[in-house]
Amino acid sequence: MLAAKTSKRLLRLSLRQRLSTPLQDRPVVLAGSGRCGSTLLQSILNTNRDFLIWGEHNGFLRQIAAGYYGAAHPRFPDKSGLNAVDRIKKLRDARHWPAWDNLCGEAEMLERFRAFIRSLFADPTGRATRWGFKEIRYGKNVHDHALRLMFDCFPEIRLIILIREPEPTVFSILSHWAFAENRNAIIQVDDLDRNILAAADSWNIQYMHLQSLLQAHPRNCLSLRYEDFGSSETYRKLATFLETSSFDYESHLVRVKDASNKTDAMAVLIRQRIEFLQPQIAAATRDVRAAYGYPVLADSAVLQTAG
Repeated sequence: MLAAKTSKRLLRLSLRQRLSTPLQDRPVVLAGSGRCGSTLLQSILNTNRDFLIWGEHNGFLRQIAAGYYGAAHPRFPDKSGLNAVDRIKKLRDARHWPAWDNLCGEAEMLERFRAFIRSLFADPTGRATRWGFKEIRYGKNVHDHALRLMFDCFPEIRLIILIREPEPTVFSILSHWAFAENRNAIIQVDDLDRNILAAADSWNIQYMHLQSLLQAHPRNCLSLRYEDFGSSETYRKLATFLETSSFDYESHLVRVKDASNKTDAMAVLIRQRIEFLQPQIAAATRDVRAAYGYPVLADSAVLQTAG
């Protein structure tokens, strides 16, 4: 009986803790395409007990952000700064036109969205001071304002953009996900080529949008390349960026196996078609590659390879 009452008190306390929004909140968000190493980094960050980085949530914060920004109107939310008591008094004033009266002004509206997001991800026990999540669905188009909302709600957010070169990313996505049930290469080559080029285009668009966030918030953003995950310097840079101690990355790296590294007929065909389409992929992703520090082929080299 006593244990049950204690448990209920702890649950109430944890809910209050999660709904409160201390100024020192510094959530950590991992963003990038699928098969970019986000799950690996999530696991590595969680080796530090100060961190609690949750997994994917099907990108539902896009709808939350659309609700927040879509509600904006010259009359709502207002900027008056009135407290709740004065707002109620104003609403009941017969001399006042109340059509656009609401309990929340601009600051209060943002605070409620901030509290809602925090209630979903902050550590309910209060032990981990740095909370966050990884999500591969954000930044894919101009209508997605989920990360913008995170920056508005939490000015001290830390966004880690994870990137992997497009060719191995496309191969991994198609082999591990898109054609996971088709291992006998039963597909028209033209259809496969369209899937490859569409995946490369999606990679390019997503990282272009994420790069714009990096440029807008350079102090709050860090880009990490999958190809650098084996370097201790990467984790020193990460620890400095997150203002914390180091992480146990070595024990996780030795267990990494790319599930899409297959040699069946489908994997072989995908790899062959990516190699054939490499000039088109390189041309389509050139600017984004350069922005993230990857080598790019000169135009003449691309044309020569294509020829």
